[in-house]
Amino acid sequence: MNLGLGILIIYMLVLLGIALYASKRDEKNIKDFATGGGLGIFVLTLTFSATYHSAYAFMGAGGFIYTNGIGWWVNGLWTVLPGVLFWVWGRRIWFLGKKCGYLSVSDYASDVYQSGAVGLLVTAITMVFTVPYVAMQAIGCSYIFTTISGGKLSYTVGAILFFVIMIILVWMGGMKGVAITDAAQGVFMWIGLLGGALWVIKANFPSVSAAYEAAYEAAPQLFTLPGPNGVCTPQDWLSRWLVITFGMMMFPQISLRFFAGKSLRVMKWSAVFSSVYLTSIYVFTPCVSFIGRILLPDLASADTVFPELLLKYTPLVFASLVISGALAAAMSTGDSQLHAASTMISTDVYKKYINQNADETKMYAVAKIGVLVFGLISVIFALLKPSALSDLLNLANSGVGVLVPTIIGGMYWKKATKQAAVSSILIGEVLMVLLTFVLKVSPLGFSAGLWSMAISLVVFVVVSLCTTADAYTGEIIDAINDFFETE
Repeated sequence: MNLGLGILIIYMLVLLGIALYASKRDEKNIKDFATGGGLGIFVLTLTFSATYHSAYAFMGAGGFIYTNGIGWWVNGLWTVLPGVLFWVWGRRIWFLGKKCGYLSVSDYASDVYQSGAVGLLVTAITMVFTVPYVAMQAIGCSYIFTTISGGKLSYTVGAILFFVIMIILVWMGGMKGVAITDAAQGVFMWIGLLGGALWVIKANFPSVSAAYEAAYEAAPQLFTLPGPNGVCTPQDWLSRWLVITFGMMMFPQISLRFFAGKSLRVMKWSAVFSSVYLTSIYVFTPCVSFIGRILLPDLASADTVFPELLLKYTPLVFASLVISGALAAAMSTGDSQLHAASTMISTDVYKKYINQNADETKMYAVAKIGVLVFGLISVIFALLKPSALSDLLNLANSGVGVLVPTIIGGMYWKKATKQAAVSSILIGEVLMVLLTFVLKVSPLGFSAGLWSMAISLVVFVVVSLCTTADAYTGEIIDAINDFFETE
């Protein structure tokens, strides 16, 4: 057996062992499956951070820089703001989860607007656009398996293997198992990205600055804006920053973590440490990608630049361990997405529309079936081999970004109405699909995702001012404000 592949298999077996450990401490009910029973600072920080970053951290980011140059570096804003939003928005949802017993953002939306239609729309949209995001993790893992096996494992085998592992992890452990494995993978991912990058740099250049200087001499176009392909414009930067950062907070795998903190103190410090983690993990990524342009100028897939450099310029055992960190990046997001989607199938579809009398044990069983169903749908999508990872990330976030006015408006604005929520979501989605798939244009250089978010916000405000808000929405907002005024 290929040594590198053997190390990856051992790594996956360790993950399964952790999930088995967590499953023995699972309460076997939907609440524990969904929230993990209350997580501490260390686990919550790492499960949020590892879930927020995915195969994109090891593959997509490097591929984007390899192709489009230094303009990617504004990514720093994508990594600080998530921690801020985790505290500013997340603590309010955390409070409502404790007060009202919500298990998902869809649950919250249907209640705060007193409208099942709003909740159903949130559920449908988040689940639809979670599929390409899960597929992105499978694509990343398939690249990893193919690269480290020297081409002996095909893309298809890699994708199927990824989903088998994901399904087993979520099936056994629920949120508790996912969070504990995420914590382990988060540590491994941080060490792998920074340690592996430094090794590659030092193996070829005396210092980081020397590597940058060599890259500038070899490919000065990578140090220009908007870059060699004209991609990194101010409009593109603003679009990616707002759509990806705000949109990511709407995904169920992220929003479920708003409910999972043991206390507000845990939420606060997890927010701080998450920003530090998410920012520091990319420190050497541009340097490594530029080295790839010098040493591997003819890569078939730019997304594989980091693992290819590791295999060529570091010892095989070390390279395999670091590449396992890439696997960790994909798996930590993939298992969280499967877990979140299966939770929504149980709490937001089955309980509300199929069996309203279902108890927690029955809902727990349905959630586990949901893992299989959603996993199967996602692997079929992944096998279709959709576009590059960075494009897939942008598409997925554009789809859920239109939910931002509805979800955030219900926590802050007493004039927010269910009519506004429904109109905002539907018009925003139609516009996003029209611009992305039909017209295929970016008006004034701004992405379809940013336009759809902006229009959905305008629609939300205008329709709210023209309709009458439910008194219950104001009561929820008063309860939030009263609670945090006394804290």
